[in-house]
Amino acid sequence: MYAAHFIQGCMSILGSLAFIAITLTALATIIGLVKPNDAVKYSFLIAGILIVTILIVSVLVGLWGTMSVWQKLVLAAIGFGVWRLRTGHRAPRKKSDGE
Repeated sequence: MYAAHFIQGCMSILGSLAFIAITLTALATIIGLVKPNDAVKYSFLIAGILIVTILIVSVLVGLWGTMSVWQKLVLAAIGFGVWRLRTGHRAPRKKSDGE
């Protein structure tokens, strides 16, 4: 139930962002900042990114919905571990004495 609402919300946000990007591309074409051939390429690029992002969100939400609670906990623990390793315990750099 909630997955459908989440996907619909993501689609509306991404659709709004794509509309803004295509509108800005059109305005840049009118002003002369973007060549018409490039504007067509940018519009298709924006549409492609939109479609791929919506598909990725749909797949991830579907996978998350089919996982059991313990699988979600293990995945969260792995994510936390990766985050901790990434922000790891870095030793501060020693300043040179200028010698």
